[in-house]
Amino acid sequence: MKFGLAALVDVPMSAFAKRAQLVEQLGFDRLWIPDERLLRNVYVSLATAAASTERIGIGTAVTNPYTRNPAMTAAAIATIDELSGGRAVLGLGAGGGLNHYGIERDHPAGRLADTVHIVRALTSGGRHSYDGRYYQLVDTQLDFTPLRQVPIHIAARGPAILELAGRVADGVIIGGFASPPGIAWATNAVERGLAAAGRTGADLYRTAWVFISLSDDRAAARVAVGRMVMAAMVSSGPILEQIGVGLPTALRVQLDATGWAFPSESATIAELLTDDIVDAFAVHGDPSACVERVQAILDTGVDEIGFVILPPEGDTVETVAVRLAESVLPMLRKDG
Repeated sequence: MKFGLAALVDVPMSAFAKRAQLVEQLGFDRLWIPDERLLRNVYVSLATAAASTERIGIGTAVTNPYTRNPAMTAAAIATIDELSGGRAVLGLGAGGGLNHYGIERDHPAGRLADTVHIVRALTSGGRHSYDGRYYQLVDTQLDFTPLRQVPIHIAARGPAILELAGRVADGVIIGGFASPPGIAWATNAVERGLAAAGRTGADLYRTAWVFISLSDDRAAARVAVGRMVMAAMVSSGPILEQIGVGLPTALRVQLDATGWAFPSESATIAELLTDDIVDAFAVHGDPSACVERVQAILDTGVDEIGFVILPPEGDTVETVAVRLAESVLPMLRKDG
């Protein structure tokens, strides 16, 4: 089993090299760096992480097929792979918040499929032409020799893109389910894709994306995960019943009245959510509670947990990462 750490972008670039080194020193297996909104540039961050570490894997979590042409993504991730000595992974997803930049997120599955084909072709070396529905290559190659064909992992929570991951990707990042029923629902979609492509489970690396807040103050940890849980619940509206999540009447009435928007105050959000809803989308509590919950996710057969740390008030991502490495990971690895 492997454990990655994601979204550690709460420090300036002048401190990022030390942060990446800390993640490696703590024994995590991978550092995932987001390419969302207008965060610090993902490839600058990956280059910094590559140059300042020796062992840890690094990857995008996740980039998308809209904000960069797939050929440019291929050149960028191949550069990072070269710099890191073959430690890079390209995490791809459908993207979010693109309307802020005037970008319509149309046909995400088709655009992701074209992107996988182009990145895989270009990072394998040689010249390629490709007449995709959304993107094309015309007798094109990288203007340097790539180290290897970079692995591509597709992140998703919805069925169409989970199925796509099963059909074409090297790995799948199952996004934001923190309970066995949610992981099982996503796995079923992935397996439909595998079957359609004549592949087996051995052909696909599986990562579970887990939101976590670690604290002896369970109530504070619950508040910390509330906003992300609400966002995951809202975006999972059509499948809530299928993953065993029921909405209390009061919450459903409020969501229906607001167009499934939610309050701005984290404490108010936490009050609206039942324990079942929180547990479906996040892990929170003291070390023993977190060990039990994460072990249940590992028991579903995933290969890696990608932790997204949501620190309680008064804590930082760094302090929670240290405690996670010291008090949770050893117990999980003990039986692995």
